[in-house]
Amino acid sequence: MSQHRVILVGAGDMGGHHARAWAAVGQTIAAVVDPDVQRRAALAENYQVRETFSDLEEALARCPDGDIVDVAVPLKHHAPLVIAAARRGRHVLVEKPVARTLAEVDAMQDAVSRAGVVAAVGFQRNLSPGVAFLRDLVRQNRFGRPLLFTAEGFAEIRPKRFMHDAEDNNGPLVDLLGHYFLLWESVFESQPERIYADGFVLAHDRPELQQFAKKAIDTGTVVVRYASGDVATMTVSWGLSPKTRVPWVPERLFGPNAVAIGGAFKDFTWEGFTIIEGDQETFHPLPLVNPFALQAQAFIEAVEGRRPAPPSTLEDGRRMLRLSLAALQSIATGEPVHLALEPKEG
Repeated sequence: MSQHRVILVGAGDMGGHHARAWAAVGQTIAAVVDPDVQRRAALAENYQVRETFSDLEEALARCPDGDIVDVAVPLKHHAPLVIAAARRGRHVLVEKPVARTLAEVDAMQDAVSRAGVVAAVGFQRNLSPGVAFLRDLVRQNRFGRPLLFTAEGFAEIRPKRFMHDAEDNNGPLVDLLGHYFLLWESVFESQPERIYADGFVLAHDRPELQQFAKKAIDTGTVVVRYASGDVATMTVSWGLSPKTRVPWVPERLFGPNAVAIGGAFKDFTWEGFTIIEGDQETFHPLPLVNPFALQAQAFIEAVEGRRPAPPSTLEDGRRMLRLSLAALQSIATGEPVHLALEPKEG
């Protein structure tokens, strides 16, 4: 594997995950970009990065040997940053959700295609061993069909308050659901036909969010039916009052022959699954891995031409965004959204 130099945009929590991943796969961070001087300086010091900048354009000009731009900032900045990097001939990894609108994704894809660079979206959770484990058991017909996959996620209002701004970030449902849409697609090996959702703003009166003219939907239930006949559901709220702690509920996969219950979730990966068949229970441990490092490694392989594409492309990100926006549409109209099947890239 060749040495690459990464311009990391974003020195917050997600930027920290990405920095550790690049270091884990032996790559160099050429520069850290963040408008917060103290935050970017702290991250740069941790990874012995000499160059820091307040904006990407300056970093691109001052770091001509930085061949990869890693975008780990709030959603409203994704499209302009990816387009700017691509126009300067840099390969781009951008966190999910890929963008706010489908039009933004199309503009990103156009810039990437014109430049002939590699672009990927950070759906690192889908690289966790648990996804392949469940998919393999489904292929073996261990559970039977049809399948029901259920998930839950409850938390207090986000410390990153911008995630509750409907205008700039689309809200917590869009931020979280993309991971699960891709997970369900991967496990079922099928695409969605219909999506129905209902929800509301649970944190509508929280004083911490009153700066936002329009608060994003933060609580709801989503039901997706797939062409395979399988169904997936998720109930989520990121609108609970501060310091509220709700016990975590593992992911569960139900079939006519068996049930899988996910183990504890650590560092974006599963510890293992318990398989229940009648009165028999078997725990299957899984290796604890760093999916961010797996993502970085796979991205490098795509850049170097050792794999045809990164694990999650802009087109994958577009499909997940389309489903997330369909969920919001269903909440707004009270009606299910019927989806024309779209072929998966590759």
